[in-house]
Amino acid sequence: FGGVSIIFAGDFTQLPPVGDSRLFSRVRTSSGSEAAQKHVQGKLLWFSVDVVVILQQVMRQDGESNNTFVALLGQLHTGTCTEDDFKLLNMQLASRVKPDWDAHEWNMVPLILSQNVVKDAYNEQAAHAFAAKTGRTLHYYYAVDR
Repeated sequence: FGGVSIIFAGDFTQLPPVGDSRLFSRVRTSSGSEAAQKHVQGKLLWFSVDVVVILQQVMRQDGESNNTFVALLGQLHTGTCTEDDFKLLNMQLASRVKPDWDAHEWNMVPLILSQNVVKDAYNEQAAHAFAAKTGRTLHYYYAVDR
């Protein structure tokens, strides 16, 4: 890249970019369009990467008390979950656990949601709650993708 070091970071098993393809996916060049040319250039840049570092140790959920969860995340990551993993995940459903959502430890926990409509409703409610808690006005800004 012209003598400039570039570090790419990411998870190759995540969903592809919305409305686009992964940089390492098959390139369709039959159209000859400007977009196809950019895909080819991107692919060539991708092939010029010659050093890859794969991190093997989970740091965010470190500690013996998290070993089962870390193993589950690894199997979820590769699509190799077992029936026991499924049972463990089901035990953690909010509808079964019945947590005290007002307790301090729930203030900043991430939620895994399977549907965008549920995620959007949760984010909307959380934004209103945060604005009320901090005495601030909630503002909406809309982005237009081009």
